[in-house]
Amino acid sequence: MARPIVILCVLFAFANAKHFSPRDLIDEATRQLEELKQIVHGDILVAHDDLSDLVIAFKTYADTNQKQAIVAVQQEAQSIDSQLQTVKDLGHAAGVDISSCINVREPLLRKLPGHYAQAISNCTYGLDGEADAIAHNARYIVDVTINQVHRLELELENCKGEILCISPLITEIELNKIRLPQNIKTEVQATQSVLTTLRISVQACGNDNVAQYTTEASSILNDIINCVDRLLP
Repeated sequence: MARPIVILCVLFAFANAKHFSPRDLIDEATRQLEELKQIVHGDILVAHDDLSDLVIAFKTYADTNQKQAIVAVQQEAQSIDSQLQTVKDLGHAAGVDISSCINVREPLLRKLPGHYAQAISNCTYGLDGEADAIAHNARYIVDVTINQVHRLELELENCKGEILCISPLITEIELNKIRLPQNIKTEVQATQSVLTTLRISVQACGNDNVAQYTTEASSILNDIINCVDRLLP
């Protein structure tokens, strides 16, 4: 009875080995790896486009905010200039020489709009550069995702056709078909979140400088008004 049992075991082992031959597993792993590589390559290209779109959207927003802030400074400057002209007219009507009140202060007042417009631009350009750096870093993180595929290729090569080595590798490849695209997507989403937050700084570039201009220009104008008041009869 022992001999038939041994023969059956040998036949079963042979059939099992034939069904799970190393060559079959190598071919399957190679096919799965190629699939994974194509998926990752495709997702990397899409991520590059998405990141470029995010930077373009950010810079468009920043440019619009910059222009609006500079216009706000110019409008405030016109208001200040109108008030200054009123003060000059009062002095002229009273026959009072107010040159001592305006000779030094007026040139300072005239320079302020250009100074703050440049400050707004410099601040905005700096944030544009920061957005570029953020996107560049994200592209690098996305690009190196392909290294995971190269690692799996090397591991498959090092398996030397051993079934126990190849089988779990196929499982890992399948998992990475889900994991790696998700990692790429997550990086793009994280970049979008950072650039959205950075828009607050863009707003500050405009709002802060417009407020500072208004404060400084109003202070100089008030000095002129107080000086003229002391000269008027």
